Amino acid sequence: MGNCLAPLAQSSSSATAEQDSAPQQPTPEQPLSPISHVFSTSSSSSRQPISDRVRRNKSVSSKVRNSRSSSIFSMGGGPSLDALRNYATLSNPTSSLPPSKLLLSSSNTLAVFDAYPKAKYHFLVLPRYPFPPLSNPESKNSIAPLEAFDDLKSLLMKMNREAREDVLISMSNMAREVEEMIRDEMLKTEGFEWKIDVGFHAIPSMKHVHLHVISDDRISPSLKTKKHHNSFRPDLGFFIPIMEVQRWIEDDSNMQERVDALSSAERLLNTPLTCHKCDEFMTNIPKLKTHLEKHFVEERAAELRHIARHGTQRNSDEEMF
Repeated sequence: MGNCLAPLAQSSSSATAEQDSAPQQPTPEQPLSPISHVFSTSSSSSRQPISDRVRRNKSVSSKVRNSRSSSIFSMGGGPSLDALRNYATLSNPTSSLPPSKLLLSSSNTLAVFDAYPKAKYHFLVLPRYPFPPLSNPESKNSIAPLEAFDDLKSLLMKMNREAREDVLISMSNMAREVEEMIRDEMLKTEGFEWKIDVGFHAIPSMKHVHLHVISDDRISPSLKTKKHHNSFRPDLGFFIPIMEVQRWIEDDSNMQERVDALSSAERLLNTPLTCHKCDEFMTNIPKLKTHLEKHFVEERAAELRHIARHGTQRNSDEEMF
């Protein structure tokens, strides 16, 4: 599949060790020209047509196989942990990053491919730095210092309320665009749409706050451990839906308590392995993966039958925003 948004091929020959959410780092480059020429006033983001990306991009599976390997949930040293920070601080990401890494770019956010996707579709949305206030988008000053963008905990504790709201609004708007693109590709490749989860990890594996936009099939060669699966279960508490974080910001009376809960969330990754769709207990990851494949085949068949009979799909997805 040449399409950059096409679902991952299910191959056992994928890369061995891997980073949970580690896009490849940009290569050293010459000084970049100002960003003002990249974005037109008629569009909020730099977005190439899907058909162009089909012709120009290598497949996601190929990108994963060629990615640099690293530890999965380690927070130890290593340049790959700074990949997202490097992306976020580029003055001109559309010129610096190839289409195989960059999906969308706006004046204050980026959407990039997760180099080790844990589902058929998996992207990361991150705020750029410096991040100007939405009330003054031409400002050269950032709404918050760089360290306030380290992770979700830093965003909540080191930004004032206005800054938090601006960053969350921009990230959620970009996530909406990514969702639209995913749904277009779902229809093209499978003939139906299925649920997409949008949220943060309580304890991220990469430096620089980022939002996961991930299809809930959880079918991918890169999903290899119980921690991988549990880290994306919205019902456990390690994966925090964006709507929940938005509610925290609206009522920040017990923000410290919520931040303390984030710090202790790693224990949730050891929760017994069960299917996130039906809650059936699984003894190991291979059985879970077979079980999830069966779920997907049955869901697809049911939806296609419904579409054939009624001309439209059942609206079973939950509104994420």
